[in-house]
Amino acid sequence: MSTHVPFQITTAASGPSALTVAVVGELDHDAGHFPALLTCAIEDHEREHGATLRDLHLDCADLTLIDSTGLAMLLMLRRRTYPAGITLHLDNRPAHLERMLQLTGTTEYLTEPQPHAGRRTDETDSAPAP
Repeated sequence: MSTHVPFQITTAASGPSALTVAVVGELDHDAGHFPALLTCAIEDHEREHGATLRDLHLDCADLTLIDSTGLAMLLMLRRRTYPAGITLHLDNRPAHLERMLQLTGTTEYLTEPQPHAGRRTDETDSAPAP
């Protein structure tokens, strides 16, 4: 018999450009406060570091369940972060999350890197003019 784990998140800044959010429990309709929690975490990071966030890591190791509502929340998160220049990373994906992403064909969409990913600013700024 499985034990219900209440949904919660914990955050840890990995520097000015990265934020890690550990997702614990069931990401389903009962976790409807997930978007608000993430908004607060991103805003807290911005207050501390300015608008420097480029990588948002969701550590899913302790995610015990995800349903279609949870997937919709991840899709809404991606629609918010990508235009802001933030790459979403779904780290330590358990088998049930991986299966959901594969069945829905959303893995690449949710984790598509930003065009700037891996490029240093000084390299792009010092490029010779055409």
